[in-house]
Amino acid sequence: MGHVFARLTGFGMTLIPIWPYTFDRVEHRPGSVKVTRWAGDTAHTAVVTGPADVELTGAESPGEVVEVLTGPAGSVWRIETSPFTIDWPEGFSIDSPPADDNSSPFLLFGPAGSAIYLQGPYRRDRIPPLTQLAGPGQTLVDQQSAAAFDAVELEYEQGGNTWRQTHHLVDLGDERLVITAQTPATHGIQVRAAAELMARSVTATRSAS
Repeated sequence: MGHVFARLTGFGMTLIPIWPYTFDRVEHRPGSVKVTRWAGDTAHTAVVTGPADVELTGAESPGEVVEVLTGPAGSVWRIETSPFTIDWPEGFSIDSPPADDNSSPFLLFGPAGSAIYLQGPYRRDRIPPLTQLAGPGQTLVDQQSAAAFDAVELEYEQGGNTWRQTHHLVDLGDERLVITAQTPATHGIQVRAAAELMARSVTATRSAS
């Protein structure tokens, strides 16, 4: 089993995927998750509704795709990493990062090519002020400070289309987690709402150092 930086918990289960993997929600079945283990372009899938309720495609046993353990009984799926847990927003799949990329423990992909990724947590002195997070060609369109996070929204052109990027900075003890979302402007409200949901739901799983 390859090293995995994230697992999924909820509905009485903990799901530990085998890298490289994708988690997808199952339409109209909130307590079920489709787990895919990729072998090149070949998909080995397990639709998991419970430890003894697994539908397999391209695999002979659940263990070829995912390890299913007892977990929290709540009716919300959460992504769990060593330093934090966080809600899994609707409309996004969870993907493992590439083997040579340790910058984010997992990646989220959503509508129209939108993506959300997390970095950190970092010491506060490693994160520039919000007003300095705009990159070349990006324009500041909004800035927000709330009890749970600070956020900035930027606009830029890509491939002839207008895109939006948000950065949410979330406190984890003496450190901060950075949640970055990028999306075509046509889906900006939906994707920013997903990133904000994640920012409000972060819970530390260890003491920040």
